[in-house]
Amino acid sequence: MNRPYPLLVKPEEEVSVRNAAKLINDRIKSYKDKFSVQDDLDLVIMCCLELATDNVNQGEKRKLTRKSALDKLEHIDEVLNTSILSTEEVPRSS
Repeated sequence: MNRPYPLLVKPEEEVSVRNAAKLINDRIKSYKDKFSVQDDLDLVIMCCLELATDNVNQGEKRKLTRKSALDKLEHIDEVLNTSILSTEEVPRSS
């Protein structure tokens, strides 16, 4: 919104914060151009809603990916356990 906001940011986070600020400014400009909204507060709220929705959707995708990975690992574990048990049951000849 063409205003400086002083923040205490770790040096290793500065690039991320600058990228986030650019993303916010770009989205606000896009809303202003696309919807002819003039109230800055409305533009900021629209941007916040979109970014929060993106964040929620990413969290849901991570949960699904994590669950899928855990399901696959459980299947691999079952296959390995079955294989180990079946080899233990085979009598060894001397």
